This record gives sequence, structure tokens and C-alpha cells, in this order.
Amino acid sequence: MLRNNQSAPRVSIIRRNTIKGTLFAVIALAVGLTFPVAAQQQDTQEVTKALKALLAEEDEMIQKKDAAGCAALYTADAFVVFLAPKLAVKQGHEAIQKHYQAIIDAGATNMTSEVEHLEMRGNDVAWAAGPYSVTVKGKTIEGNWSGMLKREGGTWKWASVSAARGAVCTGGTC
Repeated sequence: MLRNNQSAPRVSIIRRNTIKGTLFAVIALAVGLTFPVAAQQQDTQEVTKALKALLAEEDEMIQKKDAAGCAALYTADAFVVFLAPKLAVKQGHEAIQKHYQAIIDAGATNMTSEVEHLEMRGNDVAWAAGPYSVTVKGKTIEGNWSGMLKREGGTWKWASVSAARGAVCTGGTC
């Protein structure tokens, strides 16, 4: 016949093993969730840096009056959608180059864009958005843009861009 105190060590061992197993599972889950988040933060920082360089290169190409250089910042099947003042869609390098040439011919001298939002959409795709401004013959046109970026051969390029024009400002007033 077993005494009550003889079964107690066995229950204590089972309880201790259950607690150890649960604690191990919690730690493993926390570590498993931390690594992907840290990797995504690193990816987001890398893409933000690449996007800012892409935007600076676009401004540089406009200042150099290089529409072909602007179009080269896009994937071969890219498209640009303008939502205002009227809807216009430009698809492919040739159409995008013609669009940039029209901007340059209109007298654009400066284009600046800011990155306010960026989200990874897989390893080689990201979505971003923010405000922009372009100076044309002394007038500043402001608006907002949104775009998908795609990594091709290690280089980030535009896959699509949508832009909506806002206010036209002269002499610092809008």
C-alpha cells in the first residue's frame, strides 16, 4: 500500500517538467518572433535608404534634363498613374520617358519627394508614399505620391507610381 507522501514527488517532478516545457516554449516563441521582426526592420531601413537615393537620382535627372535617365529608374513593365488634375496612365519606358520629357520641356527645374510611409510586401517588393513638390517656371506644384518598388538584379526600381497634384504655389504662398 502506498502512502500519500510517496506519490507527491512524482507529481512534483511532472509539474516541474511541465513548467520547464512551457517556459521553453514561450522563450522559443519570443525568439522566433523577434528574428523576423528584426530582419524586416533591417529590410525596411535598407529599402528606405535605396528609395531616398532613387528619389534623389530622379531629381538629378530632371535637373540634367535627362528624360531617358528618369525612365531608366522604372521596371520595363512599370506604369505611372496621375489622378489629378485629370486621370492619365503612362505604361512602359517609352511612355514614361515622354512624360518626363514633357515635364522637362515645361520648365521643371526641381523635384523633391519625401518618404512618409514604407512597407515591405515580400523580399523584393515594397510600397511607399509621401508628398512631393516640383518647381516649374517659378511655380511650385505640390501633391502626394504612392508607389510600388521592385528589386531587380539587386537594384530597387519603380514598378508603379500614382500621383495626385495639389496646390500650385507662387512666391511661397499656396
